[in-house]
Amino acid sequence: MKVLVTAGATWVKVDDVRILTNKFTGKTGLYVAQQLKERGHSVTLLINDHCIEKIKGLKVISYRYFDDFKSVLMRNLAKNRYDAIIHMAAVSDYKVKNVKKGKIPSYQKKLALQLVPTEKLVKIIRRLCRQALLIQFKLEVKRKGLIEDAYQNLKENNSDFVVANALKDLVSGYKGFIVSREKHVIPVNSKVSLANNLCKLITLLSGSK
Repeated sequence: MKVLVTAGATWVKVDDVRILTNKFTGKTGLYVAQQLKERGHSVTLLINDHCIEKIKGLKVISYRYFDDFKSVLMRNLAKNRYDAIIHMAAVSDYKVKNVKKGKIPSYQKKLALQLVPTEKLVKIIRRLCRQALLIQFKLEVKRKGLIEDAYQNLKENNSDFVVANALKDLVSGYKGFIVSREKHVIPVNSKVSLANNLCKLITLLSGSK
């Protein structure tokens, strides 16, 4: 199967020196992509390479900023027909409305930034790839209400599966829940379990074609 995996944090500029970002490195996405490759799938990994060492054995497309991510994602989806897309990238929810050219002086006593929402790229992915199996990720702070929130997000985006994570479950390892359109829930307790279950879903898709 031809699979696209997105991973890593998308940066947004404050000025030509500073950025806003999040804590996610893309290492889990890299691991999932490697496991899919080992199982014989044709894998393209779209990743922020800043926190990742040199990657071998995978077709890799790198990015750093949100706008870069959107641009390379759109170009790639226009040129390729994927059977499955695993959208793991920690996409920025907000960007700075007016990015300062150069560098904001460091001697200012206060600095206010106006943030505006970014586009929901998962919706664009679904619109461009209607036939692909789409697996998205949803992160919330607490586990209470997590599965319901993730399921509602799945329906809004017309995804096939959503992997729901609570922030506190990612502090000392990996824990999450894979939720289907039918609201079936598969618990995962490690990156290995996550990768194995995602590989199974894609293998099932392969058997149905």
